[in-house]
Amino acid sequence: MLPRQLLPPENKRIFLYLALPLIVLALYFGIIYLFRYLGFPSPEEIIAFTQRYYETYGYSVVLVGAIAEGALLINWYLPGSIVVALGVIFAKQAGLNVFLMLGLVILGFFLTALLNYALGRFGWYHVFLKLGLQMPLEKMQSKVADKGLKILFTTYVHPNFGALAATAAGILRLPFFKFFLYSLISITIWNSLWTILFYYFGSFLVHYVNLLVIAGGIFVYFVLMKSFKESKVNIP
Repeated sequence: MLPRQLLPPENKRIFLYLALPLIVLALYFGIIYLFRYLGFPSPEEIIAFTQRYYETYGYSVVLVGAIAEGALLINWYLPGSIVVALGVIFAKQAGLNVFLMLGLVILGFFLTALLNYALGRFGWYHVFLKLGLQMPLEKMQSKVADKGLKILFTTYVHPNFGALAATAAGILRLPFFKFFLYSLISITIWNSLWTILFYYFGSFLVHYVNLLVIAGGIFVYFVLMKSFKESKVNIP
């Protein structure tokens, strides 16, 4: 006789669906407790240090941060757009030129969009497939093939999605000029919106940046889980 399942299939799927966010939250609060127990700097001290760093190297940090957060694979190990968000917040407080900061952010993300497209177009993305990107790329390729380049107007809301979509567009060899134009417009729109948000509300939000990163990570996780339920396509 086969052993009876402890959980019905529906409940098991729900459990697996919720497991990762709960583990992330547990790790988050565990790390906070450990930091306090070991006497590490408080969030206020870290923010003050970061602000001084941005006041000195603000423009360079934001440009390099945007390039890193927009690059395929690299941005999977970075908290999406946090460098850019902090740059906008501290630019206001330090008296830096916010419009120049925004321009550097757009430039950084746009350059990586072109790079990601080239990775797909010329087959260089194969290097990353064994590093965990095969399934996300397969799913995004399916979506781009179905929706076309107009999907860029929604995927660039987050660097991870934007990098996958740009690479998938290259794999599918979609027209470069159209990709160039759509990417420039959508990156400009989204980063302008984020800049406005953090410029006016950043001073308040920065005190809860850890929770925002966790919330953003959980949101991205659920979106990815929902998106990646569709059937696979084979990456050439």
